[in-house]
Amino acid sequence: MFDKLFIEPYREERRIRLGRSKFIDIFFYSGVYDYHWLRIFINFPVGFLIAILLYKFAWYQINFAEFDKIAEQILKWSLILACSITFAISPLFRCAIICVLFGALGKNGQNLLTVIVFNSLSSGPVENIVRNFQVSTDMITCHIKQKEDMMTQRVVMATGPIESFMAKQFGKSASKGRKVIAMLKSLVEPIEYDFTLSDEDKALATTIDAAEVLHKRDMLLNKEPEDAKKDLEDKMQKTAAPAWNKFKSKLSKLLSMRMHYQCNEVFDKGVKKCHETFRDMKNKCYSILWFLPLFRGHICDKFDTLQICQVSKKVGEAITFCDQMTNQVLSRTKNLDSDLVDAHNLTEDILDHLRVNMHYRAIVEPRNVRIYGIKEVKYRIAQNFRLLKIILITLKQILGCLFVVMIYTIFRDSVKMINNYLNDIDFDNVYLTSYFWHIDRKRKNEGKIFLHPLSNAEMRANNLMTPISPPTKAEIRASWLPLAKFTFLFITALFVLFVDFVFYRVIYNISKYTSKYVTSESQQFFSFKIDGTGFIADLVKEMIEFDYHSYRNMTVSLEECIYNPVSPNWSYAGKYILFPLGIMFLLQVIFGYVIKRITLFCVIGNIFRKRNKARVIHLYNKMLFVRTNGRKLARARIRFQVERRILEREEIRRKSKLFAETIVEKLVDFLFKTGICLMCEVKYYKRNLINCSNCPASYCSVCYEENYQICYACLVSYYFIYFF
Repeated sequence: MFDKLFIEPYREERRIRLGRSKFIDIFFYSGVYDYHWLRIFINFPVGFLIAILLYKFAWYQINFAEFDKIAEQILKWSLILACSITFAISPLFRCAIICVLFGALGKNGQNLLTVIVFNSLSSGPVENIVRNFQVSTDMITCHIKQKEDMMTQRVVMATGPIESFMAKQFGKSASKGRKVIAMLKSLVEPIEYDFTLSDEDKALATTIDAAEVLHKRDMLLNKEPEDAKKDLEDKMQKTAAPAWNKFKSKLSKLLSMRMHYQCNEVFDKGVKKCHETFRDMKNKCYSILWFLPLFRGHICDKFDTLQICQVSKKVGEAITFCDQMTNQVLSRTKNLDSDLVDAHNLTEDILDHLRVNMHYRAIVEPRNVRIYGIKEVKYRIAQNFRLLKIILITLKQILGCLFVVMIYTIFRDSVKMINNYLNDIDFDNVYLTSYFWHIDRKRKNEGKIFLHPLSNAEMRANNLMTPISPPTKAEIRASWLPLAKFTFLFITALFVLFVDFVFYRVIYNISKYTSKYVTSESQQFFSFKIDGTGFIADLVKEMIEFDYHSYRNMTVSLEECIYNPVSPNWSYAGKYILFPLGIMFLLQVIFGYVIKRITLFCVIGNIFRKRNKARVIHLYNKMLFVRTNGRKLARARIRFQVERRILEREEIRRKSKLFAETIVEKLVDFLFKTGICLMCEVKYYKRNLINCSNCPASYCSVCYEENYQICYACLVSYYFIYFF
């Protein structure tokens, strides 16, 4: 067992010959398929930990087996064990998983961090905004309910005199009628008494006309096709002759007319007051919710006067009720005696119909309608919030699925890069590593052709670089898209945090400076006096003369309507939003190319060591071929220039220029690279070149050392080149 784990037969002789320890040979020099059982034994626990992390951050986001605890555990450990065993056995899978971990830090993992940031925004600031919005709606509906209570008291004050008059005076009329009924039988009928329309009658007519205008407006706005027949019947009913036209005496006409008008006034004043109050409440709602332009229309439209006050319905009920009551009373008025005889029976009907029914229709029923309206608004708001929470939960599940998809994308790209690394020997094979120069030093020590040092021209021509070189143009261009993604995500996160903070401050200031108590004081005076002399005048005065006085003082506490908003969690925002954004900017935008190079050299190169060495040897051979072939071409070019005396003609042409050998030429040579190496044709500063004392040729230090510190042009001119 020990031999299978720690001994690789074909490596033992080489290990002993090179004097390497077992530990160094296993972890630094052996290939990925060497010490197979030992690698399985070591990599299984590492793969187990990585599989647990992958399940926690990826597969757990979906959790499609959560319907059953046993199925969830079976799925969890099946995925973990399968991933661990595959990690321990397969080098390709092992390398791909490690590349996924490093790729998540690079630009390939930007989508992962984007999903994490959006998930954090949804769980933090967005949820905080929703809760604060719910607080604001609770405050608004609570204040509206308090306003409704105060408005109810105002309606009570508006209908108080008539209600008290009906409750007291009509009961008194029954007892008075029973006492004088015998005396009235002897009187002559009809009683002629000249009455004229007073200012009170004109005011009643004005109030009824205003209610009629509101009624027509409500019918025009809310009219439905099936109401056509009803409207026609109403018109026919309105065109019918009034009930008081049946009487001949002015007293009967005036009393019946006033009875009809006063009955309508009870409803018309209530409708008018309801219309004015809810109109003010709607305007107040719009002024309070100025910072919510998208939602204030949806909330404040619930207090529309046409829907709450129901002008058309109330006016129709008033007309129907008052016409029925007037016709019912006047149909019994055959003579004065019969009216007074039936006073007792009329009293019971009036007490039940006018006192109780009027109170219910004018106060209780509208109040119940408003209460149910407020409850409906609260219910709809709660439904909208539940729908929004469902949307946020669904979005979180979708982001979890996207997280798994992004990990799969990184895994797919990693496998593709590994396959290119193993199958294409020229794939990103432009980096000069330490093993490259190790080969070069070995050839130098053996007296063979070597490459050190490589000129800048050779580096640029073959796109060579070191692993720590600055980013190339292609790498810079590839970083523009991650920068654009980061900018969009950063602006979005800042906007959400800003909205969360501003919304919190607005609600906090409103709660802080809102009055805790509201006091409403109102008083009502109503007086009805009868002037005249005689038995009938005294009788009528005692029956219907009325003096009403009411005073109300109501203080409403608004403490229950004051809610404290939820403050932004800045520690959560810094830890789960701003910190990932900073990591994204540094590792995926600025140093994204570094992560890719680390993955390519440190991860893939160390796992597949033999392939890494083969790639370096291939690059060295290619550069050696380029250097050898380039030197042959350069020597052929120099021989051609010497044979044609091109160097001498160029030197004569240079000296014949205007500023030749002057201070101007020296200044230009000092500032710019005006010198050219004859061998490699690379521009240098003239002060850095080595000039031949016998000819116009000049060489860089690398080429001069390679030519054994001898001018190759001079060798050609003296025919010494043929001996080499």
